[in-house]
Amino acid sequence: MFSNHLAQIPMGEVRTLVCVDIVAALSRLEAVELTGWIDRKFVVHTWDKLPDHESILEDILQALAKVTLAIWPSWYGQAETFHSSREPVLEDALLNQFKLQELQATRQDVCVPWLKAAVGACQAGNVPVLHRFSRAIQVSQLGLAIAPHNLVIVLAMGDRHPQNHRLLSLARAATWLAKETKARVAVLIPDHLANQQELDSILYGAIAISPSTQQTADRPTSEESRHTIWPIQGNPHPFSPGEQILARRLSHDAELAPLFCFNQNVETLRGSRYLVDLLWSEGKVVVEVDGYRHHGNAFAFGADRHRDYELLISGYSVLRMPHDEVVNDVEIAVEKIRDVVRFRRSQHSKSEAQ
Repeated sequence: MFSNHLAQIPMGEVRTLVCVDIVAALSRLEAVELTGWIDRKFVVHTWDKLPDHESILEDILQALAKVTLAIWPSWYGQAETFHSSREPVLEDALLNQFKLQELQATRQDVCVPWLKAAVGACQAGNVPVLHRFSRAIQVSQLGLAIAPHNLVIVLAMGDRHPQNHRLLSLARAATWLAKETKARVAVLIPDHLANQQELDSILYGAIAISPSTQQTADRPTSEESRHTIWPIQGNPHPFSPGEQILARRLSHDAELAPLFCFNQNVETLRGSRYLVDLLWSEGKVVVEVDGYRHHGNAFAFGADRHRDYELLISGYSVLRMPHDEVVNDVEIAVEKIRDVVRFRRSQHSKSEAQ
């Protein structure tokens, strides 16, 4: 299982995962059971074409910074670490100054000058890439902000014919990243590169990922797939436009807003634990916003069906909606959710009456 392979990576080290199909492997990461991984956070960055050394380092920095802004103000594994209103206000700035002082006094691993600058950038809605600090300081501090413990960074390369010197740069960058962040770093490469000399430094202990039953056709890599943080518990996924739009619409719905929470753990009768997009816990209704990338190959399709089966026998109703449908007409999506809620309530009323 993919989760077991990732769990074998010691903190601060790199392991290479050899895959027949990179997209299918990433889909396994999205579909992985969460038992034992509730407190882990995954950041994924993919390259369709592997760039040069400087661009690899800059891409990694940008990926971590973009995720850090996306989860603002919930840093260091805490909900609402800092204060952030939709419109910047003086009160937020003052409260954040107190929080900075508290972190300075309690965390020896936090670089306070960087943190002050990063908080200022995020308060202004800007990605906290701060080039007056070294890359090493930036990636270490961004890693801490995302997850002070149990961070897993996955670097995936879809380029099937990369230049040799760029493979060497990838290996060096992955080793550097693991050292600076103390995170587990996994490098996903196509299987035909498993004996490439330039990757020797990260091929020791390489893990072969069993192929999916069907190869996945080439397709563009979405923004959500390039920069992913998972799991996001209690909030819509920061890189899923569908979840973000649905969350905003539901927040203004008097009937549905009190019922649903985003990205919640559900344990089934089989002992599996899944992270579902939207959950009405009391009514046992699960809503999934399905993007093609994470659900569009044979492995993901089969995993979704098995997941639905386990949820069904555990008493849950599952409503799956295409991501594009939610984005293009959120009103229809909300009415579908409302129909399922009312259906479940009518079932409950009939059961009580019997």
